[in-house]
Amino acid sequence: MKKIKKNQLYLIGCIFFLTFLICYIFRYEITHKTFSLLGYDEVKVRRYSFLILEKPFRVFASKLRAKSKMYFSSETTLDSNEVFNNALEIKLGFLKYNNPNLEFKNGNYFLNIFKPSKVNNIIQSEKLEYSSAWKGRFPSKIWTIGMSNKTSSGESSSKMVVPLITQATPKICGNKLIYARQDGNIGAVDYRTGNLFWHKKFENVLALAIKGFSCEYEKKLDTYVIFYPTGSGVFCLNAADGLLITSRCKDGRLGGYESRVSPQLVDNTVYVATVRPSGIAAYNFFNGKLKWRTDFEIGKFFPGYGSNPWSNFTIDEKNQLLFVNTGSPSPKYQPGSSEKYKYSNSLLALRLKDGKIIWQFQETSKDTGNLDFVGKPVLLEQKIKGKDVVVTFSKTGSIFFIDRSSGLPIFDIEEKTINFGDFAYNFKQPNIPQSLANKNYYDYLNAIITKRKSNTVVFGYSPPILKLHRISITNVIQWPGAAVDTSNNYLILSTNNNYTSELYIDFVPKPPLSLPKNEFIKQCTSCHESKGQVNVSNQIVTPSLFLTTQIYEASYLNNYLKNNKFHKNINFDKSELLDAYELLKSYDKKIIKNKKYRFFSSVFNESAPSNKDAYLKSGVLGTITAISLDTGQIVWQIPAGTHIVSDSEIIVGSQSYGGITYANLKSNENVSFFTGSNDKKIYAINNNDGKYLWSGDLPASGSGIPLVYETNTERWIFVVATGGRIPNDKSDSIVAFKQKLN
Repeated sequence: MKKIKKNQLYLIGCIFFLTFLICYIFRYEITHKTFSLLGYDEVKVRRYSFLILEKPFRVFASKLRAKSKMYFSSETTLDSNEVFNNALEIKLGFLKYNNPNLEFKNGNYFLNIFKPSKVNNIIQSEKLEYSSAWKGRFPSKIWTIGMSNKTSSGESSSKMVVPLITQATPKICGNKLIYARQDGNIGAVDYRTGNLFWHKKFENVLALAIKGFSCEYEKKLDTYVIFYPTGSGVFCLNAADGLLITSRCKDGRLGGYESRVSPQLVDNTVYVATVRPSGIAAYNFFNGKLKWRTDFEIGKFFPGYGSNPWSNFTIDEKNQLLFVNTGSPSPKYQPGSSEKYKYSNSLLALRLKDGKIIWQFQETSKDTGNLDFVGKPVLLEQKIKGKDVVVTFSKTGSIFFIDRSSGLPIFDIEEKTINFGDFAYNFKQPNIPQSLANKNYYDYLNAIITKRKSNTVVFGYSPPILKLHRISITNVIQWPGAAVDTSNNYLILSTNNNYTSELYIDFVPKPPLSLPKNEFIKQCTSCHESKGQVNVSNQIVTPSLFLTTQIYEASYLNNYLKNNKFHKNINFDKSELLDAYELLKSYDKKIIKNKKYRFFSSVFNESAPSNKDAYLKSGVLGTITAISLDTGQIVWQIPAGTHIVSDSEIIVGSQSYGGITYANLKSNENVSFFTGSNDKKIYAINNNDGKYLWSGDLPASGSGIPLVYETNTERWIFVVATGGRIPNDKSDSIVAFKQKLN
């Protein structure tokens, strides 16, 4: 019977596939003619055609693949039931978890699974050290412009209310400076004066962020072509006037999916990374036809569990490979099957000719903690141990040197596994260079968290576990990654050493359902919510009573209540507890049977900007580090700018969300330019000794990697400064500085 059923399903699948194929071939002709007759312009025709035909067909194909996989293999798809049951398994396993790093004190769990880092001991000082090398020739601010205060008609934009955090670095494209935002605004100015050449607004489909765009000279057209990623595909624009180049890229536009990173043109092929659905696509530059696409979407009947490529990718033309970093699955913070995490938290190597993934290096096998791989992978010019090397970065503070051909680490790494129930949490940690994460902050957090009335606390990189707090450092290295000092052979990067996020997760009834009536339960609801909800107030979490009986046996619950400080005022005897336990058990079973529950999460930061005391006790918040590419060791490390608490109080070393660029073009100086610190400045750093050379004021903190452009006599520095990370730190500006060269 099973064999007949499979054959029948296979036949139905074939019929559907053939129908799909026929319709897919003729989809554009039908829809283009229909919308053209209705009077829509070509841009709208393409957009509507995509929404009505292309996207549903892609979804249909994904559904067909998922169904085939479900019926013809032993693997199953991920659903909410699996997440729910797996979360219970994790919690049950955690209660039995025995590890010397785990402590249980006063009703709180503490878990430290990473060794303390020694690199933080080499901070050179508690203040910013300046060199006098640039005395008398500091850069001067020349102009500042807004990026969205004009539309293509030249009028002020009334829709611009709150500036977006713009992260795309400007580019010199021919004789113009091009800037781009994620909301469709793109423009060109004279880099010397800031005077506007043109400004365009493309549609109203917002990308969450774009980390870059590209500009290439097209010989046959004798013009520069801008490849501009947006929330609805990549636009191919003429840098001379900002208009679509309809003779390329299939009427000037590639695809219709959201893209957040810089497309790249190599050998007349345009490579594009997309999110929702996540993947990499290759298009013929001349006619816009799709050559291949590699999807990272997996796990469900409908796509939605892909690990998105949201940092710029790198192409190795010599070895014909594309290297791309991926982040957490979407949605994140949820435990689930290993299928969900297949491509997460990884560096992937794809073959240029067909998009085949030839290897994958994954730091964390089940990345539930937003531990993305970040930054543009760096191709080293020199070999290490006779191997061509690509360097990649993780939010955990780890830097990995990987063999480009095999995907194996060049330096030794440690592989660790922690098991919570059936959920195995595997991760890799490099020995060279040592992780840049600062674990010193944990000691201070231990002291202050235990004074709270929260239920349970977990420190370290661990999966989010039902009814547990978690403290973790997840943003050590940010999306800009690192710059390479080719003269000194250094890797230069900024890190957030003491950024600490706190996450609480749970399951609650949906809709809320009143707990049973009982005197003992009435005592419980004097603190716990009476309808099974979670109460988060002033960073104190009172968990839901839903699922209590699924996690604790009656005897274990009795011991727990007697031996932790949070329930000292509750008076009960064993029989009262058993009566209440049976009522709660019926409550749990009813909700579970009817699947009337939902996932709940609450994220808040322990290290708020106002918590000066925590900052000072933990050490500097952010650093800039130089790592030798010859040895993998740290050469120097300095505080990253400053954080201004008030007019009279400054904390040395700030968290940062901008980036670093290296400048050694015609001046023969080994200088890095850094921006993104909370003091709203741009800094120049002497790479030889790690001392600051200069700082310049910005209207808001830098939000992208600076651009440095040099002529024979001048150095220009362009900074996108849109802030958005701390209160009163918002702008919509590009700022230009100029420095005379010797």
